[in-house]
Amino acid sequence: MAEAMFRHLACQHWGCSEDELRKHNMDVLSAGVAAADSAPASREAIQVLKEKGIDLTQHLSRQVTEEMLEMSDLVLTMTPGHLRILQNERPDLASRMRPLHGEGCGISDPIGGGIEDYQHCASEISDCLKSILDELIRKDAEVQ
Repeated sequence: MAEAMFRHLACQHWGCSEDELRKHNMDVLSAGVAAADSAPASREAIQVLKEKGIDLTQHLSRQVTEEMLEMSDLVLTMTPGHLRILQNERPDLASRMRPLHGEGCGISDPIGGGIEDYQHCASEISDCLKSILDELIRKDAEVQ
């Protein structure tokens, strides 16, 4: 959900399509430390994001790779445990990694829960992503 939501927020900010995000030096990928490769999004996740105008029907999960980590300027994790795993695997890239939640709290995983659990998770993710996007936009403006 986070990848699609972040893309949506960034597109809204710049008034562009997802294909045009790279023109704004933005690329967004999602991968998990324990994700099953090529699993579709859950029915509940698709429904919750559809209500927000986001299409998740084509999403397929994937495992995080060394290449993804090396190419990333920022790696956001859903939980502190995920952060520790990635930092242990690539301590040389640890400065690029941080939890999605600014206070270091984990984002609840709604898998196996009902639609309300997915709505709560989407709300948590959205709040965190808005804050991160604002931060990235401010930093980009300072550089230019």
